[in-house]
Amino acid sequence: MMIMTTPFSEQQSEQWLLERTYHAQLRDGRELSVPDFTWAMKQLTDVDVPLLSQSWKSKLPEQLPAKKSTNVSIPISTWMETSPEEAHISYQAGNPVLLYGEHRWEHLKAASETWRPNRNVYTLIYGNAKVMPEVVSGVEYAVCYLDPKRGHATNASWRAWFPSDVAALLNGSTHSNILFLRPCMQFPSTTHYTVITADGQVHEYSDRAKAIQGYALLVSQEAHDRSDLHSIFPQFCYYHEIICPDGVYRIEFFGPRMNEQGYKAHKG
Repeated sequence: MMIMTTPFSEQQSEQWLLERTYHAQLRDGRELSVPDFTWAMKQLTDVDVPLLSQSWKSKLPEQLPAKKSTNVSIPISTWMETSPEEAHISYQAGNPVLLYGEHRWEHLKAASETWRPNRNVYTLIYGNAKVMPEVVSGVEYAVCYLDPKRGHATNASWRAWFPSDVAALLNGSTHSNILFLRPCMQFPSTTHYTVITADGQVHEYSDRAKAIQGYALLVSQEAHDRSDLHSIFPQFCYYHEIICPDGVYRIEFFGPRMNEQGYKAHKG
């Protein structure tokens, strides 16, 4: 594969990764809307996709993919547009690929409108607040993350509007509304699944299923705080531990700090 220069610097990639934003640059130099792209990436959920199990031309039935409802956090903050052919080769080599698409929609004028209060009723309910105009059109942002090592994930917009046979897309079936993206910068990372017991002990598990089983076996613990009696429950947590140029950081995607930025990892 050809060595290509990255449009985003290593320092930018680290900063954006820790602040949990996603960036993608297109071939013409434009960048996707950061808020929209980030929002779409944060809506990813696990999905088992039977990729490249057989030729896309085959008429043999495939086993339906089993959908899951677990949110996914991708430890790659910067992406760059690539060709479908290069995306296929990269995936075959064990690298992640991201498919991105936009679905534009609008209400038909002839369609029956849903009930909504008139101006007088709106004033009774909401006071003098300005009547908000009805949204008649918009854009949905769809993403499909394909990773031979970590698994695959899509958001609801992708599942609703774009092909489910992603193997066909990687094998050459064109779709004009889909962009193929490759990572600009990847930092070495590992995924950890831990359970913190009520008395503060940390147990680490090899995968998510075993961590969930371990969590289910733990019980809460009664604690006294002056005159107050309350229960302390075990905590289930899994996170990425990422080796960045500035140090080793953790980004939680389930746990007590799942809504915070990445933070320095402290062993022990």
